[in-house]
Amino acid sequence: AIAMIMSIPLYSDAVYFRVLQEELQKAGQAVKGDTRSFAFLWRNIGSIYGVKEWDEVQPVDEYLSGPAAAQLGLPIKKIIRYAKTDTFRLFPAGSSQAYASAQDPLEWVSFGAIEEFPEHARWVEGGPPAPASADPADPIEVAVSNVMAETLGIQIGEEFTTFRTFETESGGQRTIQLPVRVAGIWEPIDENEDFWFYRPRAFDEQLLIPPATFEGRIASLLEDEVALITWYWIVDGSDVNASDVGLLMGRIDQIRQRAATLLPNTRLDISPYEALGKYQASARLLNVLLFAFSIPIVSLLLAFISLVVGLSVGRQRNEIAVLRSRGATAVQIAGIAALEAAVLAIVALAVAVPLSTWVAQMFGATRSFLNFTLESDLRVQMSLSPVQFGLIAVGVTMLAQVLPSIGAARHTIVSYKQELARTVRKPWWQRAWLDVLLLIPAGYGIYLVRQQGSIFVPGGAEAGDLFDNPLLILLPALVALALTLLILRLLPLFMSF
Repeated sequence: AIAMIMSIPLYSDAVYFRVLQEELQKAGQAVKGDTRSFAFLWRNIGSIYGVKEWDEVQPVDEYLSGPAAAQLGLPIKKIIRYAKTDTFRLFPAGSSQAYASAQDPLEWVSFGAIEEFPEHARWVEGGPPAPASADPADPIEVAVSNVMAETLGIQIGEEFTTFRTFETESGGQRTIQLPVRVAGIWEPIDENEDFWFYRPRAFDEQLLIPPATFEGRIASLLEDEVALITWYWIVDGSDVNASDVGLLMGRIDQIRQRAATLLPNTRLDISPYEALGKYQASARLLNVLLFAFSIPIVSLLLAFISLVVGLSVGRQRNEIAVLRSRGATAVQIAGIAALEAAVLAIVALAVAVPLSTWVAQMFGATRSFLNFTLESDLRVQMSLSPVQFGLIAVGVTMLAQVLPSIGAARHTIVSYKQELARTVRKPWWQRAWLDVLLLIPAGYGIYLVRQQGSIFVPGGAEAGDLFDNPLLILLPALVALALTLLILRLLPLFMSF
């Protein structure tokens, strides 16, 4: 019984975790090639909110590159930072400022810096650029895409000059001239690798440089050099369960608020936040549905447990009466029964934990009735929620074991013998006419089904809605229980003939 109850939240969590993965993939927010990881993309877009200086960006960079990832509470697989400047005009080396201003450039380019970029690029020619020196006259080593190299006929070691005109605070203009040298020509090793937070062709018109060059040489020469900065997280979400989602969403909100405080307009553009909320609500809904459909089975199991306990206590009533006559108190009798129930509960829970996982896997492998051949990749993982349901079931079964012993502890040996000498009393539910009372709502439900095909609450939203009227699911179990109790009342009468 405990394994059956624990398997329901296990199965619902596994089903909707797969739905969560599919929703993230459809929305384009999944990690490429790793469906059990979550992607987070933080951005500050200078073209919309104004370009920034590196000193303005540093506080939020230090936060999102370290403490924020730890605050999330999930294992971090990768943190990739990317920053780029505004556009420059690209000219052959030796072009003067006057010449550059009068001619069309070879290309409009920007400087970009991606962490861990060299390890994920195939070098068609040359290799990764080295960090630039502080000397403004030394060319900055850059890497260009194979697409740009073929379009412009760029060769390794070729030098160019980049120009950009800025408006100064006084209203004048200032032109920056940066010499560059091509150190390598690259193309992606694997376009579908999880490293690429943007498609690789988005970097075709960028001069890629080491992060040290961007933070040092570029930041020292330019004003408002950061036109775009992003932080891309790849987070291991394989251990996320429905019971964890509320806390996880709260931590995401805290990080989002802190990042926006450190650098206004820093946004979380890609994340599983909305999908996690739907996942949590859907898993709870499926839990309710599965428990509703399992009411007859669970009730049967609990009734069986009560029957077995009643028979066991019935055999022990004489021993309990003897103990009471020899000075044992009712509390001591209840304590003995509770200790026995606790030992059985511990053993049952220890067996139920692995057994419930197996039952949930069987649910996922069910193709049809008694056909468990469906190949399933459900992630069935024990979490706090199934254990809580298991503990509740353990508590109910312990009560079912202890309460009859408390009732038996009221008798001493004398009162017990006197009780045996009397006519056997009817069960409490017969004395309370519970079977007849249960026939009233059962009959009403059957009447509504026959008249209009469904059960509804007057003033409810729609007929047949499970959550507007739970009787839609409870009616079969209610009818079965009422008829069973009625037959138990009538059976002795038939047996007397």
